[in-house]
Amino acid sequence: MATVVFVDDDFRRMPRADMAKLQRIIASGKYGVHKVPFKDKMINVEIKKQDDKITVKISRVI
Repeated sequence: MATVVFVDDDFRRMPRADMAKLQRIIASGKYGVHKVPFKDKMINVEIKKQDDKITVKISRVI
């Protein structure tokens, strides 16, 4: 079982429905850059796997 690490504090302010969409992408094992809704905008989220950790970080706001 891998540990998910959220790099930015912005993920704490993410609405519950948007976080659920992000967690579904992480659980499916899709790595790379994905567009995820964040409140009223779309953000790019980068998901990487390093050893036994999955790091999730915001790459750029659109």
